[in-house]
Amino acid sequence: MYQGKSYFEDGSFKLINDDTFNTLEKFEEKTFDMIFADPPYFLSNDGITCNGGKMVSVNKGNWDKSLDVKEKHKFNRNWIKQCYRILRDNGTIWISRNLT
Repeated sequence: MYQGKSYFEDGSFKLINDDTFNTLEKFEEKTFDMIFADPPYFLSNDGITCNGGKMVSVNKGNWDKSLDVKEKHKFNRNWIKQCYRILRDNGTIWISRNLT
């Protein structure tokens, strides 16, 4: 099992806050029955939005900086491939996404 530092732990549950690619490679093949992923949406583009009646930046951080289509596709194929490696044969993966 994962030997790195956990952000939160409770019994058999661990929440890991780390770089995806550094973390996924530490797990053995076919470790998980289920993976829930909420990948970056790459929406940080120096724009603004309205939140609570105030104009605010859409920038979340460098991890969410906008990428071109090829870079996004490469990034997503890479992390999904790593998830597939650690997912059991009868496992499932749920991927959250933004509909905008």
